[in-house]
Amino acid sequence: MGRGEDSISNLPNEILQSIICLMPLKYAIRASTLSKRWRHLWRFNLISSTSLQFGEDFSCNQSPKQFVATLDRYLQLHGDRNLDKFGILFSPFDIFSPNLENWVATVLAKGVKELELDLSQGISSSAFEFCMDDRMSFLIPNSLFNGNSLTHLSLSRCNFSDPLDSANFVGLSSLSLDSMNLLTDAMLTNIVKYCVSLESLFIKRCELLEFVKFVGDKLKLRKLVIVDCRTLLAIKILAPKLESFVYYGWISFRHLFCNVSKVNDAYLCADTGGEEYAVNFFSILSDLSHVKVLTICSMGLVHIVSQQHEYSEELPLELCNLQELQLVSDAISEEQIYCIFSFFRLCPSPFLEKLFVQITSNSYKESISGSVEEIITDIVFPNLKFIKITNFGGSSAELKLVKFFLEKAIVLESIFILMNDCHISNNCFQRIIEGQLSFIPKASKDAHIVIADCALNPTHATLYHEEKYRNGTTVNFHDESIIFESIPLDQNFL
Repeated sequence: MGRGEDSISNLPNEILQSIICLMPLKYAIRASTLSKRWRHLWRFNLISSTSLQFGEDFSCNQSPKQFVATLDRYLQLHGDRNLDKFGILFSPFDIFSPNLENWVATVLAKGVKELELDLSQGISSSAFEFCMDDRMSFLIPNSLFNGNSLTHLSLSRCNFSDPLDSANFVGLSSLSLDSMNLLTDAMLTNIVKYCVSLESLFIKRCELLEFVKFVGDKLKLRKLVIVDCRTLLAIKILAPKLESFVYYGWISFRHLFCNVSKVNDAYLCADTGGEEYAVNFFSILSDLSHVKVLTICSMGLVHIVSQQHEYSEELPLELCNLQELQLVSDAISEEQIYCIFSFFRLCPSPFLEKLFVQITSNSYKESISGSVEEIITDIVFPNLKFIKITNFGGSSAELKLVKFFLEKAIVLESIFILMNDCHISNNCFQRIIEGQLSFIPKASKDAHIVIADCALNPTHATLYHEEKYRNGTTVNFHDESIIFESIPLDQNFL
C-alpha cells in the first residue's frame, strides 16, 4: 500500500455504511467531505437513526429559512421509519409555525418517545431572561398530542392551548417546562393530576405561577425542580414518593410540605439579592432536615445566623442523616466565614462525610458582628473524610476556612483545592499556598492537601446561579436603569 493511500475508503460499502451509522449525524455529514466515495454515505446514518437531535451546532450555522428547509429534507429522507428521540433548538417566526406543527406531527406519527422543543434561540438576558424581539411563543394545538407515545417531553418558550387537555400526556414519566409564560396554576394542577406516570418534573421561568401544588397519595413524582419562578407565592407538596427537591429563586414563598419523608436530596439556593429573598429558608430546611444530600447558599446561612434568636426554640437543628453537603458561597470574606462556622454550630451534621465548597465570583456581603473564635470551640466533624473547595483564590479568609476544616475533621483523608482562573496556571502562587497550608496543624494524621481537581463531584452538579443560557447570544445586563427595547424583525435574516 503506497504512502498516503486512503485505506478506509477502499473498504466495502457495507463496512463503510456500518462505520457511518455509528457516528452522530453531524460527524457523519462532515465525513461526507472526505472524498467522492463518502459524499452520500451520511444518508445511511440518517435513515437508520432512531435519534435526531438538531441542537446548537446545527441551528446557529443557518438562517431560519435554511434551518426549516434542511429539517424538512431530513425528515423526508428518514421516511416512515420509527423514531425514539427528536429535539430541536430554534426560534421560529410566525411564518414557520406551520412547519413546526408539521415536524411535531411527523415525529409523533413515527412513535417518538422523547421530544424536546427548545424555541428559545435568540438574544436573551440571563439577568432578566426574556427574548428581545417581536416573536411570539409557539402555541401548541391540543390536537398535536392526541394518542401519542411520549414518555419524555421538554418544552422551552412554547405555550399550551387553553383549556389544556392533560389526558394527552397520561404516559409521560418526565416533563420539563421552561419559559412557558401562559402556564397557569390550574394547568399545572391538571398536569400533575392526569400524568399518573410522571416521575420527574422540571419547571423554570414560568412567570404566571403563584400557588402551585403537587398533591396526591398515588402521585409517582420522584424529582421536582423549580427554578427562577419569581411570582411564586405558595408551594404545597404531598408526594409520598418524592426523593429529590431542587429549588432556586426567591425563598420567600409560603409552603406546606406533607409526607416528604422519602426526600433524599435537597437543593435550596436563593436568587441574587438581599436577605429578604431567603426569609423562609430556615423553615423549609427544618422540613427537610432528614435529607442525606444538601446544597445550600450563603444567603441562606446569613438568614439563619442573623435570625438565630428568632429560632432559638428550634435550634440547634440537627441534620441527623446528612452525608454530603455543598455550600455555594459568595466570595469568601470574614462575614461569610462567621456564617459558615455558625451554621455548623447551629445545624450540626454528625454523620457528614463529604463537603463541597463552591466559591462564586459574586460580591454580595452582609455585615454580621461576632467572634469566630467564640463559635468554633465545640464544633467537630467526626466522620468528614473528603473536602473539595472550588474557585479558591488564596485570600486570608479562605485560608482560615481551610484551617478550620483541618483542625476539626478528625478522620479527614483528603482536601482538594481548585484554584480560580486567575491562579490556576500560576505555579509560583500555588507553591506559596502549598507552603502556607503545610504549616496548619491537622486533627487527622492521614489528611492530604492536594491542589488539583479530583474525580469526585457533588450530587448537585448544576449550579443554577451560574447557568449559561444557550439561547444564541447571551447578554448580561447588570444595570437595572437600562431601558430594554425590542429588536425589530430583520426580514433579510429570514
